[in-house]
Amino acid sequence: MFGFGKRPAEVVADDGRIHARFLVRHAGFTLDVDLDLPGRGVTALFGHSGSGKTSCLRCFAGLDRPQQGYLQVAGERWQDSACGFFLPAHKRAIGYVFQDANLFPHLSVRQNLAYGQQRIPPAQRKVALDQALQLLGIGHLLERMPSALSGGERQRVGIARALVTSPRLLLMDEPLASLDLKRKQ
Repeated sequence: MFGFGKRPAEVVADDGRIHARFLVRHAGFTLDVDLDLPGRGVTALFGHSGSGKTSCLRCFAGLDRPQQGYLQVAGERWQDSACGFFLPAHKRAIGYVFQDANLFPHLSVRQNLAYGQQRIPPAQRKVALDQALQLLGIGHLLERMPSALSGGERQRVGIARALVTSPRLLLMDEPLASLDLKRKQ
């Protein structure tokens, strides 16, 4: 249905689903992904270390550009290598939580969160900063620098920064790995 060589309209009628097809080749490794996912809910990628989970997420985010790729999210085309179309990462309505949080080291927690939130006009924000602070229990960390945070605290700030962008698609790469058991529950 969404193979390479098709030339869909920029925006097509759709039920909110996510259609993805990526072909990534590295030395000794090929990732061939063909997914048709619901537009709501939670979908998880499982696999052993080195199986391509992070590579797949990076293709969704637009951080990596596969040799061949097609991505449509809720009827909006984000990538189509058949016709040379590629929506850059900064124009995709995504939130991305990296394995290692990737906070800006020169910005306080408050500034890291504000950086994420500034991408979204106030009228379009679906997640308020106060909601994210309460949900993740990080309100007391706002004035700290990332170097003064534990691994779990950095990860919670990274999750909050992704949430306050009110993303259409939230990508999380092992987001709970740094959290203690209490926070995981």
